[in-house]
Amino acid sequence: MNNISDQTKNFLSIWVWIIVLIQIFLVLFFAAGTIMNPGNFIPGISELDYVTQLYITRNVTVVLGIVVALFLKSHKALFAMLIVRLLTDLSDVITVYAFNVEIVKSSVPMVVVILIIPALLALGYLWKRMNQESKQ
Repeated sequence: MNNISDQTKNFLSIWVWIIVLIQIFLVLFFAAGTIMNPGNFIPGISELDYVTQLYITRNVTVVLGIVVALFLKSHKALFAMLIVRLLTDLSDVITVYAFNVEIVKSSVPMVVVILIIPALLALGYLWKRMNQESKQ
């Protein structure tokens, strides 16, 4: 019983914090890098254009949502934002293969290993936490 009490006092486990912080900082790193030098982060793009700006904006918006969810210490809000982040990454991966973008395909395994799989694990953790909270 004491173990459950200790779990509810902590907002997130350390490993979930690590996943969430990686989501935040990696996505912001790529967004900032793309703003400063689009060609280094998106092959075939030499300057910042409308579509590239939309890509940056959607990523920064999701990160902002994650930060707000953390600030509110809301498992439900964080769950929702990680789903949005996960769907964003999955749509990117699907789009790369649907449009056969050879130049970006090499980055897909990194996205899957660093962003998609950890987000799925964090979503599983948050789902359990939300179910525990609803039973109390």
